[in-house]
Amino acid sequence: MKVLFIGGNGNISWWCVEEAIKRGYEVYELNRGMTRITRRAVQPEVHEIIADIRDEETVLRILDNETFDVICDFICFNDDQAKQAVRLFTGRCSQYIVISSEAVYRRESRYLPFREDTPQYGEDVGDSYILGKIKVEKVFRDAYRNKGFPVTIVRPGYTYDTIVQMPVGQNCFTAPAKLIEGYPFLMPGDGENLVAPLHSRDFAKAFVRLIGNEETVGEDYHIAAEWLITWNEMAIDILAALNLEPDNILHIPYAEAMEITEFYSGVVNRQHMWHYIFDDTKIKKVVSEWKQETSFTEGIQETISWLLADNRRQRINPDYDRKLESIYARYWKG
Repeated sequence: MKVLFIGGNGNISWWCVEEAIKRGYEVYELNRGMTRITRRAVQPEVHEIIADIRDEETVLRILDNETFDVICDFICFNDDQAKQAVRLFTGRCSQYIVISSEAVYRRESRYLPFREDTPQYGEDVGDSYILGKIKVEKVFRDAYRNKGFPVTIVRPGYTYDTIVQMPVGQNCFTAPAKLIEGYPFLMPGDGENLVAPLHSRDFAKAFVRLIGNEETVGEDYHIAAEWLITWNEMAIDILAALNLEPDNILHIPYAEAMEITEFYSGVVNRQHMWHYIFDDTKIKKVVSEWKQETSFTEGIQETISWLLADNRRQRINPDYDRKLESIYARYWKG
């Protein structure tokens, strides 16, 4: 089977490529060939197509009449990009798997655990990332209904491998670096909400079974962790993996944490202080034997070890660092 990954060596997609290779697929990647130092190395089995997917004219020229059995798009974030994908790849594949996000589900207690038919936020959601993914899904669903575009929508859960999930400070190494410097772990709210972190390796083992599965065309699936832990437990594991004191956690009262918008919108802040609980029944109808295998304790130790093994992998954002300093100045007397 001939499979094209748009993206391919990111936090989630690298393991999906790895699983596709293991299954004997002929794997191609289309990406810009940038930011390689902070990511896992592209597998030698991959056929690389170096181009910017947003440069439609160049991509059309490079691809020429090339077709694929399946295309997996990990970098579609808004409706314009989705419309471009439909234009570029109509007639070029038998299945187009696009990555959305579980963040689109409305956070209300009556919807727990989240299922694929859980109502999504409206266009007044107040977060550009979530709104972008909602619009992506709409474009592809319309293209499927009206044109037969063979889309499968996948919503990853809270997934990690080469990033450290932090409730304040984004997912680069800027916030962990502050911990190494002696700053406390910033915890919005009491940290007792249930979270479902899933290692990308586990995600990939389910994702790869969607590739080439005709029954999944026109469907949507989330792939999320089933082992639940609290944010406080996640923080303890992150600190331990960094060889730091596991109790160095600074809690910020809920109402005040909602006002910390230097990194995330109020909607995402609330999600970080709410429950991540999912029903994986639908994906298990496709992959009945799939199960989560990597605990967060084990997985985050692997992540931290990988990041610390080469400081070039540690992405530090000076602007984020300044914003973190400002937040610490408000809440920490260290």
